Amino acid sequence: MKPIPIFAAAASLILLGAAPEPAPAIPPSEGVYRLPYADATRVSVFDDAATHRPLGAVDLVGEPRGADRRHRIVAAADGVVMAIEESFSEQQSGRAAADCRNNYLWLSHANGEWTLYSHMAAGSSSKAGLKVGSRVRAGQHLGDEAAVGCAMLSHLHFEIAVPHATTPIDKGGFLTDNALRQRIRVPRFCGVADKTVRKDAFYTAAPCR
Repeated sequence: MKPIPIFAAAASLILLGAAPEPAPAIPPSEGVYRLPYADATRVSVFDDAATHRPLGAVDLVGEPRGADRRHRIVAAADGVVMAIEESFSEQQSGRAAADCRNNYLWLSHANGEWTLYSHMAAGSSSKAGLKVGSRVRAGQHLGDEAAVGCAMLSHLHFEIAVPHATTPIDKGGFLTDNALRQRIRVPRFCGVADKTVRKDAFYTAAPCR
């Protein structure tokens, strides 16, 4: 399958007469994944792979929204827990990503891709019985949606990547060797038209068949 180019909008540059720099071409994921919310959860897309900054990730929101809602995040496919950070509880919207203290969980999958689940509630992965090395099945509870770290609202930041073989992530949970987004893959989801989620659209989480 050919890579799918994703182009960033650059209206301000066009108005100034400067040609915008083309966005990196980010290929689609090899695997097809379920939406990473508990079955029957209504999910909206705050940012898709083309509108998210940086490119390639997606921001998903469990519906209905509200402080009293605690939507369950689940594994998008069978995998192994490679890293967990769940000690933070502060929302830090507006800070640079490198300055945020964010909760995250990385899963590795048999096809060589990893999936990232970010901004989950403090301690919720331990409450789900997980630790590094745990094997999980698609649809298994990983933690709870929240707004920990650099987050404007309670949501799930979801990425798919093919990480560096020896140093996949740094101490902050960010991919290494990824300056040009070369490690990122555009997520493909089962049960979704064209397997691609779109900004402001709504979907219902369900197992892949």
